[in-house]
Amino acid sequence: MNAYANLVPPNASLTSLFNGFFFSLPFAFWALVFIMVVVAVASYAAGQLTVGGSAAAFLVGLGSTWILGFGALATLLLFFIAAAFLGKLAKRIGFVDTMKIHRKGGKRDAMQVYANGLMALVGALLYAFNPSIPFLVMFGAAVGEAASDTFAGEVGILSKTNPVSIITGRPMKPGLSGAVSALGFVAALVGALLIALCVWGCFLPLTGKSAAYASVIGASSFFGCLIDSVLGATVQAHYYDEANDRLTEHPSVNGKALPLVRGIRWIDNDMVNLMSNVVSALLALSLVLIIG
Repeated sequence: MNAYANLVPPNASLTSLFNGFFFSLPFAFWALVFIMVVVAVASYAAGQLTVGGSAAAFLVGLGSTWILGFGALATLLLFFIAAAFLGKLAKRIGFVDTMKIHRKGGKRDAMQVYANGLMALVGALLYAFNPSIPFLVMFGAAVGEAASDTFAGEVGILSKTNPVSIITGRPMKPGLSGAVSALGFVAALVGALLIALCVWGCFLPLTGKSAAYASVIGASSFFGCLIDSVLGATVQAHYYDEANDRLTEHPSVNGKALPLVRGIRWIDNDMVNLMSNVVSALLALSLVLIIG
């Protein structure tokens, strides 16, 4: 069972040292299953995930951590905990009721978890079949893009200046997909760099080459976040709520269907998140293959 366990070469990080101890245990797999069950149940109990979201998080976390070691779990938890903290902060001090705009809010369901974590799991699975740096960077960029986009959304909504369309530059109402602000851009960069540094510290040695790989993760993550905004402003479905005179992601209000005024009906925010995450992961993979 340990054939595909902890495939990343050891380094001087704390996670790597813990990997050496943990994965030498004869019951390592079942111990990891227990740890991931605890994480999933705790996430549900804290109101961060639905039952389906908890099951999806369990699968993403278990698969990634079994293959890549606890550096993967540390990276995923850093994103998840930071996202939860910023989400609560935005709700506490924010002045925009995003629930009237966003189709989903509060607890993340399975589709939201997969939209942000599926490509990270794919990167880990590809690493299992071909243990090489490009797939490790792919994993990092997938998590980094999810963090970058989440940081931009949760922090950007707190901007005191009105956001503008990433396409036209015209003012938009806060909370709408495709709306960007200077504060949101800064937050997106912070999220991307935070995950890049985490991946570097957990997986890579302190060398110039590793710095280049971490830079690829950061740049690809931020680029994916920008793609998310572009897709949100163009192809994501938005509807017009005439009664409240606003654009919304809700296809209906009080049982009344709303007219589609922008985008493609089947492309919702989850689909946009997945598409931009795929772009970020594949971009990082391509860049690493180019630079060698």
